[in-house]
Amino acid sequence: MIISELTPHITHDAARESCRCPIGAVTTGSAVTLAFTDGLASVLDAELVLYGDGFESRHEMALSDGRWYVSVTMPEEPAALWYVFRISLSGGEYWLCAGEGGRFGQLMSARGEGFRLTVYAGGFETPAWFRRCIMYQIFPDRFARDWSDTAREGIEKHRAMGRHVKYHEDWNEPVDWQPNSADGFYFPLDFYGGTLKGVESRLNYLKSLGVGVIYFNPVFEACSNHRYDTADYLNIDPILGTNADFEDLCTAAERMGIRIMLDGVFSHTGADSIYFNKFSHYPDAGAYNAGAASPYYGWYDFRHYPNDYRCWWNFPDLPEVDEGNADWRDFVITGRDSVVRTWIRRGAAGWRLDVADELPDEALCLIRQAAKAEDPDAVVLGEVWEDAVIKHSYGSRRKYALGESLDSVMNYPFRSAVIDFLCFRTDARALAAFLLGQRLNYPAPMYFSLMNLLSSHDVERVRTALATRLDARSMSREQQAGFIVGDAQDARGAAMQRLAAAIQYAIPGVPCVYYGDETGMGGMLDPFDRAPFTTGARPLTDWYTALGKIRSAHDALSTGAAAFFAPDADVICILRCISGGADAFGEAAADGAFLAVINRTDWEKDLVLDLWLDNAGLTAAELAGLRAQNHTRAECLLTGETAEISEGLLRLKLPPESVRIFELK
Repeated sequence: MIISELTPHITHDAARESCRCPIGAVTTGSAVTLAFTDGLASVLDAELVLYGDGFESRHEMALSDGRWYVSVTMPEEPAALWYVFRISLSGGEYWLCAGEGGRFGQLMSARGEGFRLTVYAGGFETPAWFRRCIMYQIFPDRFARDWSDTAREGIEKHRAMGRHVKYHEDWNEPVDWQPNSADGFYFPLDFYGGTLKGVESRLNYLKSLGVGVIYFNPVFEACSNHRYDTADYLNIDPILGTNADFEDLCTAAERMGIRIMLDGVFSHTGADSIYFNKFSHYPDAGAYNAGAASPYYGWYDFRHYPNDYRCWWNFPDLPEVDEGNADWRDFVITGRDSVVRTWIRRGAAGWRLDVADELPDEALCLIRQAAKAEDPDAVVLGEVWEDAVIKHSYGSRRKYALGESLDSVMNYPFRSAVIDFLCFRTDARALAAFLLGQRLNYPAPMYFSLMNLLSSHDVERVRTALATRLDARSMSREQQAGFIVGDAQDARGAAMQRLAAAIQYAIPGVPCVYYGDETGMGGMLDPFDRAPFTTGARPLTDWYTALGKIRSAHDALSTGAAAFFAPDADVICILRCISGGADAFGEAAADGAFLAVINRTDWEKDLVLDLWLDNAGLTAAELAGLRAQNHTRAECLLTGETAEISEGLLRLKLPPESVRIFELK
C-alpha cells in the first residue's frame, strides 16, 4: 500500500546527486552515498537495505539538515544490486521503494521493489574507437553483387556437394518464403549472389554515410542463405568469395577508416557441416556419420546415437555444442589458431556473438580474452534482447554486462522504446525515462558502446514498423507475404523514420543502420526483412548522410555526457555536452554542447526547456561545466535557425514532425 499523504515529503530520486552520489553504475569497492529527504521531519530513524542475488546488508542512516544519508562501500564482486529504505514513523515501520519507472521513491507500508544499483568490474574498458563509430549491418547475400562469376561458381560448388540451392538471376525477384522441404517447412535455400567483392565496391558509398564499422551476418560456409548453420568456421562461403577476398576487403576498408565485425555462431553448428556431417556432404569424419571415431564427437550431446541429440531450440539442423568440451574450446576459442583468433589475424576487428544468452559466462569470458589477446582493440558484442544487466537465462543471473565478458550488446530495448514512442503507444516522458534508465543502469564503458539499432535481420524493418504500426509477430508468414504497405502509410513511416534516426544518432552508443534502411526499404519478419538491397519510394539517404556528418564532426555527440528531457508529452530532447577538454572517459575532446529536439506530432509545438535540470542525467560536475559555458544562443545545424537561451532556458517553436539539432553557443 502506498502512503500517498507522506510520499511528497519523503523523497528519493536516483538521478539526483543529492540522493545518490555518484549517480549511475559504479565500480567494485567504490563508495556510494544514498539519501532521502524528510520534508516534514517526521522520520524517527532510517536504515538502508542493500540487496542482490543471495546477498543483503543493512546500514543505519544519519540525519543532517532534513536529509537522511549513509555512505556504503560496494562489494568486491560485480553484481546487479537493489536498495530500499526502511523508515520508522510515529505510525510504525514503512518502506521507501522504487515507484513506477524505478527512479522516484514511493512510501509504502510493505517492502516493495528496490532502486537499481549496478556494480561492475573496476578495470572494465571498451575500445575507444568503437564508441565513436557509426555501424552498418550487412546481410551478405543481399547487399551487392560483383562483376565476376564468383557467386555462380559458389552456387555450383554447393550443388556439387548435394545441396539443393536456388540462384535468383533477377536481383529484384521477391524472396522465397513458401514451404520447400519434405516436412512442409520453409528452408532458406535461395541466394541472390551478394559477394565480399560486391561490398568492397560499395565502400565509398558506406564512407559517405559516415560508417566506421561494418557488421556482417555470418560469412562462413553454410548451406543456408543466413549461414547461422555454420558448416566450416575457417572458410568463407564460396558464394561470397574466398578467404583472400575477405582479407582484401579488410585491407581496403581499413584504408578508408572502416573496420569489419564478424558474426560468431558458437552455441551450435549446422547438421550439414564438417563437424557433424549428417548428410555425408564432406569427406571428413563428422560426429554424426563417424560417431566416436570423429574428432568432433565430443563437441555434441548424443542422448542416443545417432539421431537423438541436443539441438538449438529443437531444430535438428542445428545441433548444439558442449561449450565445456576441451577440444571444442581449443578449436573455437583458446587455441593459438582458434576460430576467434584466426579471423582477427585475417583482419576482423571483433565479433558479434549470436545468442550470447546461450553461451556460458565462462565461455564468453574466454572469447573476450582470446579476441583481445590477438588485438586489444577488438570488440566483443553479444546478441541480447533484454536489459543485459539484469538478464536471467538458464536459471541464473548473467554477469556478461558487468565487465567480465562482453564489451557491448545489441540494444533491442532501445528499438522498442523509440518505435513505441513514434507509434503513439507511449509518450516522450516514458521515452526520456527509458533513456535515462539505461544511462543510470549500464556500466559507462558498455553504455557508450551499445549497439543502438532500429532494424535487424531478426525484426521487421523500422520503415514497416512505423508505417503500419502492426505487431508483425502476430501475423502468419502468408499474411506478411501478402501485406502491402500503402503509399500514405509509407509516407508516414518515412516521416517517423527521420525522427527515429535522429534519436538514434543523438544518444550515447553506436548507431547501427541495417542495410537499406537509409534507402527506404521495408519488410516484415524473416525472410521479408532480408530482401536484396534496393531503393524504396522515399529514400532517406541524404538524411542519414547528414546525421552521420554531424555526429562525426563533434566529439560531444559520441562521447559527451548525456541528459534527457520531455518538456511535452510529444517532444523528446537529448542534450550532449563536453567541458574542460575531456569527454566522459577523461580523454581529450573538443568542448561543445548540442541539443537534439524531436516533435512527433503533425502540429507546431511552442515550449520552454530548462537545460540546467539537475536530475536529467548530468552529474553535478557536468552540469557545472555546462553552466560555465554560458550559452546564450542555439543554432540548428540542419536548418540554420536560431533560438535564444537565458539562464539555461531555451524557448522553442517546433514545426510538425520535425527534428532540430542545435549547437549551443
